[in-house]
Amino acid sequence: MKKLLSIALALTMLLSLTACGSQENKPEVTTDAPIVSGDASVTTSVTEDEAVPGNVTVEKVDIVAVFEGVYSYTEKEYSNAQYEANGSTEYILENDQYVGIYEYDSEEAAATVATQFSSSGSTFYCSDGSVIESEFVYPIHFWQNGSYIISYCTETGEFLQDFNALLGTEFAGDGSDYFRPTYVNELVYALWDAGYNVSYKYCDGTDLDYLKETVSACMLVVSNDEVIYLYEYADEYEALDEASRYSANASFYSGDDFTIGIDYASPVHFFLLDNVIAEYCSSSGELLPAISSVYGYQFAGVDYDYDGEKPWYATGTVEYDYYTVPAADDGGLSVFPQSVVIRSRYDLETTQEVLNLTIANYVDTTWELLTYKYSDEWFKSNDLILVLLEEPSGSISPYVTDVTRDEDRNYTVYINDDYPEVSTADMAYWYVLVEINGTKVNPLTGVDVVSSRG
Repeated sequence: MKKLLSIALALTMLLSLTACGSQENKPEVTTDAPIVSGDASVTTSVTEDEAVPGNVTVEKVDIVAVFEGVYSYTEKEYSNAQYEANGSTEYILENDQYVGIYEYDSEEAAATVATQFSSSGSTFYCSDGSVIESEFVYPIHFWQNGSYIISYCTETGEFLQDFNALLGTEFAGDGSDYFRPTYVNELVYALWDAGYNVSYKYCDGTDLDYLKETVSACMLVVSNDEVIYLYEYADEYEALDEASRYSANASFYSGDDFTIGIDYASPVHFFLLDNVIAEYCSSSGELLPAISSVYGYQFAGVDYDYDGEKPWYATGTVEYDYYTVPAADDGGLSVFPQSVVIRSRYDLETTQEVLNLTIANYVDTTWELLTYKYSDEWFKSNDLILVLLEEPSGSISPYVTDVTRDEDRNYTVYINDDYPEVSTADMAYWYVLVEINGTKVNPLTGVDVVSSRG
């Protein structure tokens, strides 16, 4: 068995990595010294913006005009009874979300009324000394902007970040970082069933710009003082691509042009379901049964007891197709076989250029025609292993007999190249394109080739 030599197409860096960050404001990342954020140490040359959330100047806006110009509502009502306002406009949005806009004589009057709310927003102390207690069906949020007070009652906090940017930090309510997207519900229900309470916080994604961009992210703070991060991606293919960049034990992450070492303070576990990745870093592993009941077994991380099938670590033959085609020459290589894991159309084109991949002129096709099918759409759910072979005779035609994967996600490509009884004495070179169908190949994964000739 010969170990393949990976062809490096990118710069390799050794860094340490954290994911979403801690529950506090995210620290500035500099080149001077390592910092600690959440459960992993970070050393990187990336410098983040210095702006601190909430420390922004909020302009006075015509909130009614802005709201009616941007947000879609199903009902609209007028009232003047609530919170000593001159008048109010109430809107019902989709998904049972409610917005109230209360108008006052001046900005000073609105600011005074804002002080009459309890911090939770559920109690209002009237100017005449009476007290109004309110029980909201969903979490409530209050802002004051100019001569208006705005309320937002929502289960998910879908537009919270919009309102925070528009109106500033809420003065009363359940917190401006409250955020519960629909993709967390199944896990939340599982945690409830297991006896835990859960609170939700908005998360700015992975907080590291060299990781894949998320559509949204949410931090679940569980009543046992542990945290679960959930990252939403554009679609299941984007999430699968991101998941496949982690090594099996999550100790390394491979970007498009670098490799990063990860050193977590506690055992880490990553899970994948549709277009969502869950991250759980814990020394106790207390929440693993609840998370696994929704997500199944982890795709990366420290191994743990699991009463079920482990699909990501499944061993044996993987689904594959392959093509073989004679190469024009040795491409300047002196050691064979060699392989490249190709994950995108860009990778394919770069590999062709670097290695000057050219099909033998007696073959009725070209490299471009052979690889035309490998579009960015194809690479969403498949990867390509390019194997470069040298044969002692042009009479030998290699063919793939099996492709397997072991528990550490190392792949083995088995190639049969039987030597015929009568053969020519010329050297021959081959390209073998092995399509890994529906199973993304981690770029950090080792690839072996086994030849029938040994």
